[in-house]
Amino acid sequence: MMALLRASASGFAMAVAFAASPLSAQVAPGGGANGALPKVETENSVGADIVVTARKRNETLIDVPVAVSVVTPTELNRNLATDLSKIGETTPTVIVGAYKSNGGGSIAIRGISSPANQAGFEQAVSVAIDGVQTSDGRIAQLGFFDIGQVEILKGPQALFFGKNSPAGVISLKTADPASRLTVEARASYEFVGDELTTDAAISGPIAPNLGARLAIRYRHLDGWLRNTARPIANPFNTAAGAPVGASQLPGASDPRPGDQDLLARFTLKGELAPNFTVRVKLFGARSKDSGPGVATQNIGPCSGPFPRMYGIADPNADCVADNRTTIGDLPDAIARTMLGGQNGGAPYGRLHAYTAALDLDWDMGAGSLNSLTGYNFIRYKFLSGLDQTSYSQLAFFNDQNNEAFSQELRYTSKFDGPFNLVLGAYYQKTTLEDHNDTKLRDSNYNAASGRFVTYEDLGHQHGNTMSVFGQALFDIAPTLQLAGGARWTHERKRFDKRNLYGVGTFNTLATVYPGSDQVGVLKGRFSDSNVSPEVTLTWHPEANRTIYAAYKTGFKSGGFGVTNPLQTSTRIGDVDFDSETASGFEFGAKGLFLRNHLRVGITAFAYKFKNLQVNTYDASRVAYTINNAGAVRQRGIEAEANYRVDNALTLHGAVAYVHNRFRDFVGQCYGFTIPAGTVQSAVTLPPNCSFRFPGTANLTLQQDFNGRAPARSPDWAGNAGFEYEVPVGSYKLGLTGDGFYSDGYYAAETMAPSTYQRAFWRFNASVRVATRDDRYSLALVGRNLTNKYYLLYGADRTGGTSVPLTIGEQRGVIARGREIALQASAKF
Repeated sequence: MMALLRASASGFAMAVAFAASPLSAQVAPGGGANGALPKVETENSVGADIVVTARKRNETLIDVPVAVSVVTPTELNRNLATDLSKIGETTPTVIVGAYKSNGGGSIAIRGISSPANQAGFEQAVSVAIDGVQTSDGRIAQLGFFDIGQVEILKGPQALFFGKNSPAGVISLKTADPASRLTVEARASYEFVGDELTTDAAISGPIAPNLGARLAIRYRHLDGWLRNTARPIANPFNTAAGAPVGASQLPGASDPRPGDQDLLARFTLKGELAPNFTVRVKLFGARSKDSGPGVATQNIGPCSGPFPRMYGIADPNADCVADNRTTIGDLPDAIARTMLGGQNGGAPYGRLHAYTAALDLDWDMGAGSLNSLTGYNFIRYKFLSGLDQTSYSQLAFFNDQNNEAFSQELRYTSKFDGPFNLVLGAYYQKTTLEDHNDTKLRDSNYNAASGRFVTYEDLGHQHGNTMSVFGQALFDIAPTLQLAGGARWTHERKRFDKRNLYGVGTFNTLATVYPGSDQVGVLKGRFSDSNVSPEVTLTWHPEANRTIYAAYKTGFKSGGFGVTNPLQTSTRIGDVDFDSETASGFEFGAKGLFLRNHLRVGITAFAYKFKNLQVNTYDASRVAYTINNAGAVRQRGIEAEANYRVDNALTLHGAVAYVHNRFRDFVGQCYGFTIPAGTVQSAVTLPPNCSFRFPGTANLTLQQDFNGRAPARSPDWAGNAGFEYEVPVGSYKLGLTGDGFYSDGYYAAETMAPSTYQRAFWRFNASVRVATRDDRYSLALVGRNLTNKYYLLYGADRTGGTSVPLTIGEQRGVIARGREIALQASAKF
């Protein structure tokens, strides 16, 4: 803690130095409107002209009193950042894992995130695409292209964003139409995964004061993973009357699972009147993949060299994070009895996504009125095994639809005096539908129904959010501004779930659930209101210098775990969870030095997150344990620097220390099998776990998380790199290199030992030749050149807890290994 206090003190000292530093020209106070100082820009300036728009204002990176990192299209290209996970890797403390099944993905900033294995959880980090916000974790599955700029806002952002952003916001601004007719094309081929990506865009004016842009991407990946499943006799085919074809398991028909995307975006932007601007963005995506089973791996710990399913070892699988996964196809005799069964039992996934944004801006002279209408729709359906073995005993068909409509109105004043304000209102309506047909093991075959599945369920969650927000800004002096505001939010959700078919405890058709007015249907209602205030004091001691102090809060609503299997013993208290809140302080300083060649920013912060929503899988009950952690205390400091040495060389780097620790949270242990009849004295407890009721016959385990960091929360993270570009005749040659470091962290909420990701480095590099005007270019790009396979997400694995008195096996989302791509582009 003393080290952190010293670091914070150093940060404060640096902030004071910003005000007195003689490294740039002094400017007398009182330059521009609302106290803004005129900018001092010189040749080779870095950062003075970077505009941040996520808060619906045109603020320069230096002026905005928020900890924000900006990623440019050039940086995205040289890091092969084609999806949210890779975009996140460009910035320290950002970790994105696309889980595909259940919740779809997990997004972390500064070590705060929400689990991915529960539909119904919204993410603590929201994603805003052209201003339209979503907190659906399935956004991690989408490919992104034709990006104008990425802005990563860290810490609570409740005031200016519609909902659910207590840990931060990733704002993606796509490219607008060009002022003249422009045709762009880019193609790349990645050699390790045999991945072809082609982009094309045409842009320009189509009428006076009206421009359009059409951009298309096609991507086809043969596959960087290898599926090791092999044909094997089915040891679980013990049910009487089962079809003959169920006795032999086919292995993997596609030993190299891949995927493909077709993405398109159409943009219209124009001035319908001198003071009225309209922007329309329409996006569509269709993607195919080999199902979520091949997107995860068994990572152990294994009893012997091979993973086990219900105690039976699979000789074709392994137990380490690498470029191999194991998921066997379903026998056609089994697949055809399940919903969505096709492809002869081969796993598959299909993603359809549509987004729309209508942005209207009316300049009223003394202020501006903005209307933003948004629509998001993501549907993912798949059939896949999910137990990471050739046996694919855990297999299910899932069809999930996430739909959201939103409307925001915002008024921003532009008064000449010292006082200004922002007023707004926001509404969102969401619908989540989740339909599963789940097989737990082939011995559950029911001859009467002809089905292998254990249960078929259908769940819904409907949400309505209303909020109003406002901010008052007062210029105390030409260089000193006080801003204060708050957002009031009211959220309501309705939940219902039923089993359409089930055997054993999943046969719930006649179950009367307490509080429900329908037999066989579990129902619940959630309602909560919140006020999230924010106060910021901003000082511009001179041009291109900003020092600020802020008190900020955040809120993420509760709801229901839609993924949780429904059994006769399930109660609404097993699936509901409360809202999260965040509050704390942030101090920042940023500025340009050395005649604007050096841009530096430093931020110190201290937050408390209450009721963090957590979720763990209990394989013995075939259910999820959903609850709220008591609190997480966060203390940290981070810094960024960008130095333009000369016309040819630029250096950049960032480092973050984030100390997150649980307080008042005792939760579930990870998977550990204790046979019935065992006495407590005969059990050697797994690490960090204890008996909930010591000295009794109750064998329930618990885990004390106090003093430990949450999942996906490394203490240290950072990067450093360079860009070098020199003219060579009528061309120019560019070289880049980037190194990224992450401290160790647990990838799973349960902190099972095998989900601990040790500290690691990874490296990216590129070489580029282009014409002087960038009309044509050719580049060789390398990503993760050290071929590091690291964990992005982890969870308990069904069927992996069947060996007595041993720690259960885990599954994990693994980052892609080495990539080497050849890129060619042209612009006309």
